[in-house]
Amino acid sequence: MVYESQAYLTLIRNVDRGLRTRTLIIKALKSGCTSIGEVSKTTGLKYQTILKHIKKMEEEGIVVKRGEKPVKWLLTDRGQRSILIYGT
Repeated sequence: MVYESQAYLTLIRNVDRGLRTRTLIIKALKSGCTSIGEVSKTTGLKYQTILKHIKKMEEEGIVVKRGEKPVKWLLTDRGQRSILIYGT
């Protein structure tokens, strides 16, 4: 599978399910989704799952939160790097 290079985090163990989830989130953000609700509709992932992963990605500087309600999530420069191929 092709993972986004930014899906690999340094502060947690990177397992296949998490890498797949974060890759879907990153691709949704790259396509223009900015809210967790939009990401959920685009990816089919549950709101709480997205929130859990997006918070971890925020800790590592991959995404940044903007505004109050509605909160917008944006990829940082680090989060916009190109796709790398990992795994099989």
